[in-house]
Amino acid sequence: MGRTYAEGLSKFNKRAKLVAISGGKRAPGLASAHNVDYEESYDKLLSRPDIDAVLIATPHAAHVDQTVRAAEHGKHVLVEKPMATSVEECDKMINACQKAGVYLEVIQTLRFRGTPSRAKDLIDQGAIGEVRMIQGQSLFTQYVAIDESAAWILDPKQGGAFLDMGVHNFDIMRHLAGSDVKRVFSNVTSFGPDKRIPDQTAITQLVMENGVICSHWMCHEMPPPNIPDAMHRYVVVGSKGILDIDGYGKLMLGKDNKWELIWTQPTFDFIKDPLNPARLYAFYTQAQAFVDDILNRRSPTVPGSEGRAAVEVVQAARISSETGKAVDLPL
Repeated sequence: MGRTYAEGLSKFNKRAKLVAISGGKRAPGLASAHNVDYEESYDKLLSRPDIDAVLIATPHAAHVDQTVRAAEHGKHVLVEKPMATSVEECDKMINACQKAGVYLEVIQTLRFRGTPSRAKDLIDQGAIGEVRMIQGQSLFTQYVAIDESAAWILDPKQGGAFLDMGVHNFDIMRHLAGSDVKRVFSNVTSFGPDKRIPDQTAITQLVMENGVICSHWMCHEMPPPNIPDAMHRYVVVGSKGILDIDGYGKLMLGKDNKWELIWTQPTFDFIKDPLNPARLYAFYTQAQAFVDDILNRRSPTVPGSEGRAAVEVVQAARISSETGKAVDLPL
């Protein structure tokens, strides 16, 4: 993800520039590739007066400390999802940034990808009437390829697959519903023989404060060939129509007894061609929103409270799965 954002800042973002990179064994090479400074320590990076903001794309458990330290140095923060590994950590991050008077925004790229963002516009325009139901799927044949470079994901303190993907799922459902979550019921488990990665499969039901009811099926252990077009698939049912949203494919509007193609996502291979502009679009668009929020002194586009809300739903779902009971929010 560091490579993703470095590419966006170097080639696509306006009103800001990439100054320095720190952290991780690939950081020196990444800095060299983009002709910027490499800082051996995060503290040295934070002490630089020519840096106004940091983009944190590190393992999940590092976010809280790195955000708090950035705030103490007066730096604005854009932090990758999941915002943190617990609600308590999210609150520490929010409080530190509020105390320092700096922006804190959380990366939730599904909001900025072409089909979900257009679907949200249609909902806000009243194209399907009042939202009533949302059904989502995020289905994969594996979590990530396990090798030495990805070993950090095997550490339980990083939150596992459910936290990593769940904040995507629950954030976009909150966004499309236009409401906070009121109640959560979930079953979170793993079926496969490789138990190094916990919580690879979950089915979760949500009741929103505005009455919208939702269900989501996440799985990283589907047998090949998997279900087609189900990596990020959401169906939104309104009082007057239906939206079928494929995060990597088509946006369809069902209304007046017919289906209409609204938009198609240009194809890309996010494994073999991660720097394809079609993939980068959602990432650099959110980074641009963060930059413009600061420079225009406007309200945060995706504030820390939104990142916290997604983590809270994941935390509630875990409690529900452990207890076998529905969990009411706030926790």
